[in-house]
This record gives sequence, C-alpha cells and structure tokens, in this order.
Amino acid sequence: MAKKVYVDKDECTSCGQCVDDLPDVFRMDDDDLAEVYNAEGADEDEIQEEIDACPGECIHWK
Repeated sequence: MAKKVYVDKDECTSCGQCVDDLPDVFRMDDDDLAEVYNAEGADEDEIQEEIDACPGECIHWK
C-alpha cells in the first residue's frame, strides 16, 4: 500500500511554505489552511522533504 500524504489542519500555522515549495501538491483552503489537492504532484522524496521542513509539523503520511 502506497503512502498517502495529508495535512492536519489543527496543527497548520498558515505559513504557506508547503504551497510555495510544492504548489502541485498543496494549496491553501478557504480558511487559509494548507491542504493536499494533488497527492501525486510530487514524488515521495520531495513530499518527505516538505514534511521534514514544515514549521507547523502538520504534514503527515497515512
């Protein structure tokens, strides 16, 4: 089973870093919180780098 990335919106700080770094995967929702809209927009290594760099530590694998 492949990993699936998600954003825990309760932990999101709305910094926008993930959107800036991986705009083909993440976007800001109507509440200005990050969300995954295209989990296949980057490879797992790129997404893992973003997970590791996230200031809010809100991006995770399922």
